[in-house]
Amino acid sequence: MEVTCWSCKTVNKLDEAAVAAAVAKMDAANLNFYDVACQCGKVNRTSRAALTGLAPAATGTKAKVSTRSLRVREDHNTSCDVVAGLVFDQVVDVYETWTDGKNTWARIGEGTWAAVEYNGDKLMEIIKE
Repeated sequence: MEVTCWSCKTVNKLDEAAVAAAVAKMDAANLNFYDVACQCGKVNRTSRAALTGLAPAATGTKAKVSTRSLRVREDHNTSCDVVAGLVFDQVVDVYETWTDGKNTWARIGEGTWAAVEYNGDKLMEIIKE
């Protein structure tokens, strides 16, 4: 399996033993994600589905990135850690949305949120299927 770093774009390869160890750690911690470390010092939050090859349940809602790049954070707040990144035209599943009346965020995986609209700027287009 390969995980591309959101920061430096390095491709990090995980062999079967590394994937099995990651799944075991997720099981022990009761989590659905694993942080894959990169040589640049950043971590890349990777879902259980991506590690095990299982597809997420279809929600019928997707989002398409409409800005050059978009940070993915561990919660719906810019104070939270960046755990991944998205690029222009990338399409992701949306599991739920959250808004404070001004900003809107989409949960795109376990422990991963991306801004749909932030400070009046539309960053992703919600697609209903």
